[in-house]
Amino acid sequence: MQIVVGHANPDFDAYASTVAATKLFPGAKGVFLGSQNANVRAFHNLHEEFLEFVDQKALDPATIDRLIMVDTRDPERLAELAEVARRPGVEVIVYDHHPPQADDVVGADDRSVDCGATTSILVHALKERGCDLTPLEASVMLLGIHEDTGSLTYPGTTVFDAQAAAWLMGQGADIEVLNDYLTRTLDVGQRDLLGQLTASLETWDVNGQKIAVGTASAEEYVDSAGVLTHYVVEDMGFRVALAVVSMPGRTQVVARSRLAEVDVGAAMARIGGGGHAQAASASFRDKDPDDVLALVREALRAVVHPPLRAVDVMSHPVRGVSADATMHDAGVLMARWGHGGLPIVDGDTLLGLVTRKDADKATRHGLDHAPVTGFMSRDVLTVPPDTDVHELERLLASRGIGRVPVVEHGRMVGIVTRKDVLRAEHGDAYVDRRLSRAAPEATTRFLSGIDSLPPEARQVVRDLGTLADERGLRAHVVGGFVRDMLLGRPNLDIDVVVEGDGVSFAEAFAQAHGVRLKVHRRFGTAVIAFSRDFHVDIASARTEYYTKPGALPTVERSSLRQDLFRRDFTINALAACLEPACFGAIADPFSGLRDLDGKTVRVLHALSFVDDPTRVLRAARFEQRYGFLMDPSTEALARQAVEIGMLDEVSGSRIREELLGILDEESPARALGRLRELGALAELLPADVSPVDALTAVAAADEARIALEPLFKRPVSRRTLLLAALVDGSSRVSAERWLRHLRIGREHAGAALVLAEHRDALLRDLTDRRGMRDSRLYRLLEPLPAETVVCLWAAGDSTARGRIERFYTELVVMTAAVSGADLIAMGATPSPSFSAILARALEDRLDGRAVGRKAELANLRRLARNDGLIGQRKDHS
Repeated sequence: MQIVVGHANPDFDAYASTVAATKLFPGAKGVFLGSQNANVRAFHNLHEEFLEFVDQKALDPATIDRLIMVDTRDPERLAELAEVARRPGVEVIVYDHHPPQADDVVGADDRSVDCGATTSILVHALKERGCDLTPLEASVMLLGIHEDTGSLTYPGTTVFDAQAAAWLMGQGADIEVLNDYLTRTLDVGQRDLLGQLTASLETWDVNGQKIAVGTASAEEYVDSAGVLTHYVVEDMGFRVALAVVSMPGRTQVVARSRLAEVDVGAAMARIGGGGHAQAASASFRDKDPDDVLALVREALRAVVHPPLRAVDVMSHPVRGVSADATMHDAGVLMARWGHGGLPIVDGDTLLGLVTRKDADKATRHGLDHAPVTGFMSRDVLTVPPDTDVHELERLLASRGIGRVPVVEHGRMVGIVTRKDVLRAEHGDAYVDRRLSRAAPEATTRFLSGIDSLPPEARQVVRDLGTLADERGLRAHVVGGFVRDMLLGRPNLDIDVVVEGDGVSFAEAFAQAHGVRLKVHRRFGTAVIAFSRDFHVDIASARTEYYTKPGALPTVERSSLRQDLFRRDFTINALAACLEPACFGAIADPFSGLRDLDGKTVRVLHALSFVDDPTRVLRAARFEQRYGFLMDPSTEALARQAVEIGMLDEVSGSRIREELLGILDEESPARALGRLRELGALAELLPADVSPVDALTAVAAADEARIALEPLFKRPVSRRTLLLAALVDGSSRVSAERWLRHLRIGREHAGAALVLAEHRDALLRDLTDRRGMRDSRLYRLLEPLPAETVVCLWAAGDSTARGRIERFYTELVVMTAAVSGADLIAMGATPSPSFSAILARALEDRLDGRAVGRKAELANLRRLARNDGLIGQRKDHS
């Protein structure tokens, strides 16, 4: 038997070295001798079942033939195992970074290295052997290196340590684990300021999250005030903290967060600051600290998400056994399900818990036939469903227990395990060895993307996987959603493929969760609607074929591989498993990951653009959105499809959807320019608009929108604007024909039609260098859609632009001091003539002929007399 042991009362370097050595020596078990370091003890309590540790009390020293000592050469530091190190016949291997001492073990195979941390020595050995690590294993090893090197700042740190740390980060180490378990110190000046912060510290409850807020003042500038907030987060037990520090001439807000639900960068951005989700700041000059606190509270309320609760992360329904089951039965079930413990239940009532250790103990003593009630723990810690995940983590770490039943109104509704909590905190790959090895980098990237989703979407994705597992189905999220999760880009367009009856699956999910469902039985698809802005598409795995180019496909049920093969590009032919046992594992039958990393847009087969010519537009859009390029073969196929007129076979409505997608991109002109290179842009425009003119108009209109938008009361519709730009220079007849072909609705077509019909006349008037009365300028522009005016500004000269800007900055906001009520007071009877008279009154006001209440009343009276609305008698209003 071979074991690994570090010195008694281990720090993280000794602990991590033990973990690393168990990886380096297959079959070796680590021995944890206990530690006075609370952080080490808490980490072990939370993680021990996922690492290769054995209980020292279960060891028979006589069976040990190899002893691996880590972080020490002194056998006396091994406590009860010291005699094993000295016993003849025991092979002793040593890994240590401390200098040799007189009491070192004699005759050992000493593999020590002079470096900053013992863990670094073992990490290099693992790297040389080509070992893969789980994110958990990499994280604990990185923790060991950072602790003993002061995060690579202590004088004894070497490049050897830095190289080991870098490799561990490449293996998926979670930096947040370091933030959880390492501490920092403050200099004298910072401690002085910290005293004020801690004295004033109060806890805000913001959307269910506890946020520590402290205030302080300094007579001179204090450098690195962020360290103070980090101290509050790390050493005072808060996961989110803000310091509001008044200094001469300014007030600084520094925020730190260790919670994914609290994005302090977003909060600070709302008050004029910025930063990252975990660290951010804002600064105000000559602003009262109380006013700053009010702004901070309002910003936090807008961005903070409620914490995950037990009900969100728990496993349910709970697998348990009845009180009359034997310990053998319980052990078999735990082994089959991979559980470390099992509830003993009477219906929904919790009676107690047994663990795998209990089952092993019963077997060793020949009592596996005994009922579970004789071994179960009866005094079981339980939590209500609304217990937040951070409290759950604290309970599991401090109590050294592996699971907590969730009880509501006396009924057990779920159970939260260490794995549930660790997955919620760090992602699914953190503790799952099999998944991290299946596709470690891709899976980690995908899970990181999932963690960035809103809580509702994250939970929905997991619930879909749970239901598939319960119904014995294979479910994958596929396509663009997987692509964007791997790229770290936001996306809530979730498509799920089920290898089985997708419609029945969707119906079961909708019924179980009380959400709306729309079914498309012809295609074997369904849409689950959670809200107006969030829905999930469900489909049976299917293949499809096209009866003619550009037509909608005919579909048949098939396998996941065939379903992915029907997609447009390899980067969209990716899938990720949703079932709990393989959540996040990537299916990549067509090398989409290679093309994703190589920034390549590649079709899956030579007839892709013939089957669906709109893919030419999509390829250009993806190139510009992601900074990718089509591979030479794909580009040649796209050009060929355009040359033989494939786009002519596609309906206008399908062209419209792809064109609108391009116009919604950050830089639509670049995608349109790429389509011009491919020869496709001319096919998308009105007949009398050239590609060059269209590109110029779109780019100019988008720039004009940005320049003018501050002048508008309401945001300009970018889609409406850019559609209008595409008809800039077209005739009314041609533009109308084009809009009708694309089936552009009135919402977006109006501005384009006005521009097509009146552009030249409007620009002629606006650019006329002779004087123009304000009233005429007002009559000219006031009836026009804002998007039409933006296009005119983009096409006009400095005279036209100046007049348009004057219209929005001065004339639109100008109002007459008289109204219809004044006409009635003068004795006029309400009639349609009122509008015309009031319009003339406004024109006189605009042109400066009647300004001010008295003058405008007199002018209104004159106009009313001239139109016969009132008599010639003198009015006393």
